[in-house]
Amino acid sequence: MLSNFLYAFHAIAPILILVLIGWLLKIKHIFDSDFFKKLNKFAFHICFPPLMFCNLYVLDDITQIDMKFAGYAIMTVVLLTVLAFILSQFLTSEKKRRGVMIQAGFRSNFAIIGIPLAAGMAGESGTMVTTMLQAPTIVYFNVISVLVLSIYSDSGTFNIKKVLKNLIKNPLIQGLAAGVIALLVRHNMPMNADHTYIFTISGNLPWLYTVLEYLGSAATPLCLLALGGTFEFSAISGLRKELTAAVLMRLVIAPLVGFGLFYLAVRRGMFDLTPAMTAALIALYGSPIAVSSNVMAQEMGADDVLAGQIVVWTSLFSMVTLFIMIVLFRSAGLL
Repeated sequence: MLSNFLYAFHAIAPILILVLIGWLLKIKHIFDSDFFKKLNKFAFHICFPPLMFCNLYVLDDITQIDMKFAGYAIMTVVLLTVLAFILSQFLTSEKKRRGVMIQAGFRSNFAIIGIPLAAGMAGESGTMVTTMLQAPTIVYFNVISVLVLSIYSDSGTFNIKKVLKNLIKNPLIQGLAAGVIALLVRHNMPMNADHTYIFTISGNLPWLYTVLEYLGSAATPLCLLALGGTFEFSAISGLRKELTAAVLMRLVIAPLVGFGLFYLAVRRGMFDLTPAMTAALIALYGSPIAVSSNVMAQEMGADDVLAGQIVVWTSLFSMVTLFIMIVLFRSAGLL
């Protein structure tokens, strides 16, 4: 049992410590909130596209992507969205809060926390499976978030042009799209006599690939520092019911429903869950809500105060819930 606790601690500790360092840097007035917002923007726009690209480019072949597994994972997230929509109708009478609560029910911080968390649990194989899931989930998260926040905003309208514009401008999607295109091009490229590709970025342009790796490796630690530095423990008066419900949906209901559906799939012989798959799913279902959800809520005319508080409290409590999940799955022999 002690080994399971140590395993969970080793997976969670790096994330928690980096967030804590960011928070300490702010309260010690070494850096202010404005600095951390700019740091987060730098990591999001400059470092994450190379990270997404490199994580896909290291795959030997695009056929390594398990479409069946990825498709079923997306289906479970769709069901979580429907469940969150139903629950939001009963949990709040405030229109501007419903979209924010629905977003909390299905949207995790999979893009930022997913890879380091899965890598901490399952190493390189965990990173590979998580990267495979990020392409469809990031697209889904952004499209549906814009949809529900638009419907439950002041205007109550859905603008398809705005959705497409947000998707095209999203740095994560840009990096993933570049990675998929590079894999497709490489897959159809002629081979040398020794069965190696006639051209690869890492082999023929190593200086460029090294720069991409440097930028990509900085993405996660910078975002985690920025997350700690932007924590704001403001008053939650008048938000307790919605905030409590949103935290429970994100950290308790989502993992229970998501893994429950995968358990049924395994029982029916659809999948054989590997430790890498389990690690990726823990990151998908158990991560706190995405930090960008607060900014998106503000831009779409939803309740950004509630959205900001959901970011803070799911990020804090997820350190406990993720630890418990990792210990349980490790004890069950699934990690």
